[in-house]
Amino acid sequence: MDEGTADEIGILITRLNARLLMHALAKDCYPNIPESYNDALIAGGESGKVVVMGGVTPAQTTDAVAAVLAERAGADLLINATAVDGIYTADPRKDASAEKIPFLTPDELIEIVQTGRMDAGSNNVIDLVAAKVIQRSKIPMAVVDGRVPENVLGLIQNGVNNGSLVSYTPDQTVF
Repeated sequence: MDEGTADEIGILITRLNARLLMHALAKDCYPNIPESYNDALIAGGESGKVVVMGGVTPAQTTDAVAAVLAERAGADLLINATAVDGIYTADPRKDASAEKIPFLTPDELIEIVQTGRMDAGSNNVIDLVAAKVIQRSKIPMAVVDGRVPENVLGLIQNGVNNGSLVSYTPDQTVF
């Protein structure tokens, strides 16, 4: 299978995952999955509810989708709830000596991710396109373990980040 076809299948899968999350959030969630940035911005502005979306464009990960949407929305913070509890010097699932990095600049993030794979199914904490969008927009990004909902809630409700913060200002409060 070619990469473009794999990307299109991946987009459909991310939208299915988004639909599952939408149903889990029930009444707090906008009732449709936007398929474009404009649709997502309109949905959020009109409804005041949580808007969940998946992929938009082949060769662009959902990390990049989130970063571009955060930029377009003028967000104060991008939260990347992922399968690790922050950004590490190496993949902690493969390298026992990997160290968590509590704070790094967007430039340092780019140094870390620029050697990662970009094909369908690649697994990086965030992809290069998203890192570049974060760099140009200067939107801080918190990376937390999304498998523990309290991490996301603690960040949103209390500004407590037990993951990694990507920002140009090290002492920046999350909220």
